[in-house]
Amino acid sequence: MPLETTPLFLSADRSEALASWFSHEPSMVSLHLPVDAAGAYPALLDRLVREAPFADARLRGLERDLERLTRYVRGQFVPAARRGLCAFSCAKQGVFEVFSTPEPVKAGLAVAERPDLRPLAALAGDHPRFLVLLADERRARLLEIYLHEASELEDLEGDFSGAAVAGLAARAETLSRRRRADRFVLGSDPVFASQLSAHLPPEIKKNLILEPLLGPDRPVEAVTDRIAHNERQARKLRQSVLVQRFLDELRQGGAVAGLEASTSALQQGCVKLLLIQDNYAKMGRCCPACGRLSVDHRNCPWCFRPTDALLDLVAELADRALAAGIEVFRVRENARFDQTCPIGVELGAPISAPRPAVPTSRALRARYATKDGRASPLRPRR
Repeated sequence: MPLETTPLFLSADRSEALASWFSHEPSMVSLHLPVDAAGAYPALLDRLVREAPFADARLRGLERDLERLTRYVRGQFVPAARRGLCAFSCAKQGVFEVFSTPEPVKAGLAVAERPDLRPLAALAGDHPRFLVLLADERRARLLEIYLHEASELEDLEGDFSGAAVAGLAARAETLSRRRRADRFVLGSDPVFASQLSAHLPPEIKKNLILEPLLGPDRPVEAVTDRIAHNERQARKLRQSVLVQRFLDELRQGGAVAGLEASTSALQQGCVKLLLIQDNYAKMGRCCPACGRLSVDHRNCPWCFRPTDALLDLVAELADRALAAGIEVFRVRENARFDQTCPIGVELGAPISAPRPAVPTSRALRARYATKDGRASPLRPRR
């Protein structure tokens, strides 16, 4: 089995460093690779490396980065239960970062001035960052867990009974703030957990999860599995709340449903939440001139240019929503949402009603032209 020498854990510091990274020339290669249990992902990587330079000529001068990525995936990466891999390489500046994801990502290989972090950003809403304290009166362990990857921070031994429990709580609070944790998990017996939680500040208590099944002797894998279970339960609860709110807003006019209405609202800048049925995909159209998206307009309604086919309009909408800071939530196995629509948006501002506009002469010629290009006798005259 290959040995992983590059840590796959995405800390908040590494995430912020990558987000702020910039080069004045396109030299950062971003690889997004779905990982399957059958082990076909190396063949997919070979196809990406073979075809991507023809789609983007800028990749042809970055053979060192492509070789480095291929060498890592084939020689060091251990898939285990991981379902995705995001890797970033810039050999010119000595940058090489790899992170695993618990969910599949859309395959892609691209080069730009910045790393393409969209797949990681899309997962952030479903996967909070956990700081875990496993403690009893003799031992305490502190771990950070994110995207189902764990990093052991400290392993302390000593007497934590009596007044010493306040010092342990203070140390856990400091690490929680420093690591920018979203949730705090306390794995201990109920008596010790009650003593320690009494010394935690209110903002930590608000996000506190008590886990009496966990203790300082549990292996990292068991702790990670338990945190993943908590994630799934929290996601189900949040999904039911978001779907119910969306359906209520839909009845009151504060939301719209359907692909065409959602596309229009997003391009008007009126959206605060985008809900998408999991695995929903649909082809669409994109104007190469103005970038406007549409469901089936072969000519752009805004600039009248011919539009290009778009393989997945839904994925493009999700990418644009994330780039605009809009929350994207994928709904999984919810009958009420599935019966209503496969995609919908919650509005942050009312949609502007289309104004009846006088068509231009160019629009009239395009609308009433015959097959040979001549003006149709049905064209209105001014």
